[in-house]
Amino acid sequence: MTVSARAKWLAVAISCVVAGSVWVGVSQGAPTVAVGSYDTTAQLFATVAGPGSGPFGTSLEGAAFDKDGHFYFVNTTASPGEPKLMGLDLATRKVSTLYTDSTSMLNCIGFDPHGTMYLCDLKGQKVVSFDRASHALTDVLTSVGGTPFVPNDLTFDPAGTMYVTDYQDTTGRIIQVDANGAKAPVTGLNHPNGITMNGDHTALWIDEDLSGTLDHVAWQLSSPASTTLAATLHKAAYLSLGANAYADSLTVDGQGNVYMAVYGTGEVLEFNAAGVQVGKVVFPESAPKVTHVAIQPGTRKAFATASGPGGGYVFTFPALAAAPAGMPNGG
Repeated sequence: MTVSARAKWLAVAISCVVAGSVWVGVSQGAPTVAVGSYDTTAQLFATVAGPGSGPFGTSLEGAAFDKDGHFYFVNTTASPGEPKLMGLDLATRKVSTLYTDSTSMLNCIGFDPHGTMYLCDLKGQKVVSFDRASHALTDVLTSVGGTPFVPNDLTFDPAGTMYVTDYQDTTGRIIQVDANGAKAPVTGLNHPNGITMNGDHTALWIDEDLSGTLDHVAWQLSSPASTTLAATLHKAAYLSLGANAYADSLTVDGQGNVYMAVYGTGEVLEFNAAGVQVGKVVFPESAPKVTHVAIQPGTRKAFATASGPGGGYVFTFPALAAAPAGMPNGG
């Protein structure tokens, strides 16, 4: 199995292999990469980081808005002591450093219904929360079922249940965390990466960057005789991204349209609420590592983190529809 350039630098920080049971989903449909009439070009909004000093350069991720419209992002490959969690003032385009340390590899941001910020730490193999008053991290989830995991991205439903992608090849999982603890309702995935709730918060969208698919996960009855809802995965789209491009993080707007960042080729793919591609957003060749999209609450203003040899950037483009006001977006 070919390992992506992105997976190679992740492997530097990830040394464990977690065994898991194989879950077989229902696959339907043929490859679909049809491009609709919504194609657009992203515009540079701000240069927010210089070239990284490490072997993998700068890799910005985690673009996210809190419910009040404050914008945040992380530099996953930041060296010890360099800014790792940052905020960007959209009015002044100035960057503020919120957190740094010598060990973590932060790569996503999410907010629960109460506004608490959570992040995935790839190197630490844990989910942490961030206290914006003390600027301290607190461990939230360090294992699932007694086994380590590799958290890549996370999202919340309105009830406060957290869903996390466990970024492993062939044994990847979706982790569900609620008041009863953590469990894995979906297993056997190939590097599950992006994850987000759908537009009406009844299902999940995820993508797998090794198999190149956009997956829909809903809780359904498995047969007419069944009385228990089970997480059911359907591969909604098979992606032809190219040899050096991989599906990254996901977000949705208020109409349920899905935005998939593509790492390696500098683009964002746009899907309607049914998972059919309707457009794409193109980035310049100088910023091929597009990782996360976040839409400013109450507007159609979308912002994306992207990186290249020259450093890290935030780009902007018009979303297909507005994000709901007063709710976080992206991550």
